[in-house]
Amino acid sequence: MATLQDFKKDLALFVEAGLIAIKQGDEESAKKLFNAIGIVDPENTSKEIGYGLIALHKLESRKAQKYFNEVLKKEPDNYRAKAFLGFACVASSMEADIPDDEKVQNLEKGAVIATEILEKCDVEDTRKLAQSLLDWETELEKKGKQPGPAE
Repeated sequence: MATLQDFKKDLALFVEAGLIAIKQGDEESAKKLFNAIGIVDPENTSKEIGYGLIALHKLESRKAQKYFNEVLKKEPDNYRAKAFLGFACVASSMEADIPDDEKVQNLEKGAVIATEILEKCDVEDTRKLAQSLLDWETELEKKGKQPGPAE
């Protein structure tokens, strides 16, 4: 009979399946898949990253930030989590229910995170996301969306 340890080698498949479920808008299945990761390997931060991505998909940037910050408490140099945190920060500047001062702080925080990633991270996809964040932040500033409600 298989043990939980036997499934550790398949964790990447759980992550991929969870990401597909998010993309398809199937939050329930995504949560089940990310929960499975937490059961098989409680130290693996992919569960929290997955939950953060679900929150981002639902445009719940504060909730997403909470999950990504949980990952960074455990793994301060997790640049993937930092990139997603930066994305959540910049995205929050577009939300109508967030106070203007918080929008400005989050927009600035997103830019700082993206700059750090570009300076320190070697993973090309993560660097591309960070550069996209900086470009997005610049565009928001040019369009006068700092601060402002979602359109």
